[in-house]
Amino acid sequence: MPPVRPPRPVLVALGVLVAVWAAFLVGTFLRSTTDVVWDAWIYDGLTAGCALVVVARVVVVRTERGAWSCVAAGLLANTCGDVTWSVLSATGDPPFPNASDGLYLMLYPCLYLALVLLLRGRLRRFGISAWLDGLVTALALTAVVAAVAFDRITAGTGGGALAVAAALAYPVGDLVLLAMVAGALALIGWRADVRWWSLSAGFALYAVVDTTFLFQAAAGTYRDGTWIDALWPASGLLIAVTSWRPSRQLRFEGPVGWGSLLPSLAGTAGAVVVLWAAAGPAVSRLAVTLAAATLLAAATRFALGFREVTALAESRQQALTDELTGLANRRALLRALAELPADAGPGAVALMLVDLDRFKEVNDSLGHHVGDELLVQVGRRIADAAPAGALVARVGGDEFAVLLRPEVTTPGRGRRPAPGGRGGRADDAEAVGERVVAALEAPFALDDVTLHVHGSIGIGRMPEHTTSRDQLLQRADVAMYTAKGAAKRGDGRVAVYRAEDDPHSRQRLELLEELRHALRSGRVVCHFQPLVDLTTGRTDSVEALARWDHPTRGLVPPEQFLPLAEQAGLMREITEAVLHHALGQVRRWRDLGLDVGVAVNLSPTNLLDVDLPHQIAAALQLHGLPGSSLRVEITETVLMTSFTRSCQTLERLHAVGVEASIDDYGTGYSSLAYLQDLPVAELKLDRAFISRFTTDARTAAIVRSTIDLAHSLGLRMVAEGVQDERTAEDLRFLGCDLAQGFHFCRPLRGDVMTRWLTEFGGQVADRTRLTAGTGGVPGVPAQGRPASQFAGGGR
Repeated sequence: MPPVRPPRPVLVALGVLVAVWAAFLVGTFLRSTTDVVWDAWIYDGLTAGCALVVVARVVVVRTERGAWSCVAAGLLANTCGDVTWSVLSATGDPPFPNASDGLYLMLYPCLYLALVLLLRGRLRRFGISAWLDGLVTALALTAVVAAVAFDRITAGTGGGALAVAAALAYPVGDLVLLAMVAGALALIGWRADVRWWSLSAGFALYAVVDTTFLFQAAAGTYRDGTWIDALWPASGLLIAVTSWRPSRQLRFEGPVGWGSLLPSLAGTAGAVVVLWAAAGPAVSRLAVTLAAATLLAAATRFALGFREVTALAESRQQALTDELTGLANRRALLRALAELPADAGPGAVALMLVDLDRFKEVNDSLGHHVGDELLVQVGRRIADAAPAGALVARVGGDEFAVLLRPEVTTPGRGRRPAPGGRGGRADDAEAVGERVVAALEAPFALDDVTLHVHGSIGIGRMPEHTTSRDQLLQRADVAMYTAKGAAKRGDGRVAVYRAEDDPHSRQRLELLEELRHALRSGRVVCHFQPLVDLTTGRTDSVEALARWDHPTRGLVPPEQFLPLAEQAGLMREITEAVLHHALGQVRRWRDLGLDVGVAVNLSPTNLLDVDLPHQIAAALQLHGLPGSSLRVEITETVLMTSFTRSCQTLERLHAVGVEASIDDYGTGYSSLAYLQDLPVAELKLDRAFISRFTTDARTAAIVRSTIDLAHSLGLRMVAEGVQDERTAEDLRFLGCDLAQGFHFCRPLRGDVMTRWLTEFGGQVADRTRLTAGTGGVPGVPAQGRPASQFAGGGR
């Protein structure tokens, strides 16, 4: 319940009630005789004031209105009983029972119902077992009272049925109220907040005081105006104050601690009453009947409890097991992580995450039943490859986990020790990962279909990569995505966590701040690599390659900071910096009489930027260059992001004279459809084909057909990664237009590239020198390294 500040009148009323009650308490010790003002007017005023404070709470606050309405009704009935008793006492000794007894007894069911409503509102689940506990306790207490006091009550009241019932109702009501308070606290346990303790104290105080009164009245020692009279309004005052306190939501998880003893003790009490009656002493028929009902309810409760315990054990087992594979599930993995030692030493713990490649294709193409069978077989193979004692879990979808804990030695289902007996150690996680990869290499026989499915594995270690058990899963997840990227490049399928791969690591965030500072200070620069016309040997243009001139790390290559910039939304700023740097250099070359154009790479983010054409046009205008001096290079994967928007952007660039080139052609989309629609002027064949061009006939056929395709579409063909003279000559022979690579020149700084272009002019190499075995263009040896005078050009 949200905290609600009592209105000022309520606060004033509470203050007055506390002051009056304190005066009344002092008066009980100072007065030696009864006084109508104190014992009737002030006493009744106190009980009425407490009831009205609770009524005000019901009116002002909506939360728990039903429960507190019951409390208010009970306190008002009790107040009416006090007033009725005062009126009847003023005219003589009232009979028993009388109208005030009916009003007093109304308090008990009101408080019972209020307590139940408060519990149901505070606890998220309140099962039938809790109701049975209350019934068993109430029946047992009533049976005990009937057995012990029934004869005395019958004799004291003259034996009238109504008098006996009224006299029996008071102690039973008090004991049941005490039992319900104890049961409520048992359900909540020590998690109970201050309000629950004070409310329980108010209810319990009323029951204790009333019981004390009944004993004194039975013994003939009670008299008006004593300290006992001050405790009845004290309980009402405590309840009134508590009604304005907030409470919090609790979750019921079954009786805790001593609370589970209540039904057991109550059942024992019922059995004692039955045995006592069987032993011979005269016990009232009412007591025996109540005791028998107690035993019947207790037997029902214990049968239900046994079923609940069995169901709980089964549900806990199911809650920790993956239904499909029979392995542990994500909940079991998280529990195992939570139980890891906080002071684990190096190599103590490792977590491997295994993610299947192309699993969605299996589900979509062959159906979910085939996908489920694949997951079962994959889980079995991973479990067989994992060492003894490792926890193997399916954590969701097509993702599995292996937790290596050397302190655990109990073998799991289908698990075997690693060769040499060290497979359970976390420092062998990479070896275990390679075994899992090897286990998944074999084909899977599924529903008359044989499939090859691979997995990518990420490894996080504790405490090497984190000291937090909660972060270990995140570390392994980052490593898994690194492994998936490496697998696409053919660099293996197992990766260990590295902070530089983590988008949320402190090192990565610091690197991002340094990159922002580098952009502001102009430390993102360009190096340039020439594209050589294979027919004439002239430099056709240069490609601008972004470099980060880091003050301590030196030149940082683009693959180390461009992905970070893409994730951080800095590609627009980086592209703008590269554009101005490259176009500024072209402007300086043209001022020197060197007619050289430049190519700049665009990322997916750039191509989707609707402001890109305006940004490029403004840069060209700023440097006084025509659109033909610039060429933009895009990869095939960029086109897959949004072909329509990419096409619109390139058309707008084409309108201002900027040509487009498809970079890394042959490794991505490779569809002929976009070639007939996109305004592109050039294809750049990926270096993966060029590196095998002279040694593999199939690759040579692909290169030849791609060159023919480009020419038939009116496009220039550029070969990337040309490393030797033979490759350059064979490409020229096939009709390739341009070539780029270390055979001609490494990427150079702008000033070094200026010297390179100035010394050789536009005629970098004539065809005779290009093909005469001199190692390519002048100044560049056959191994592709620049001459000594250009060695400072960087990477």
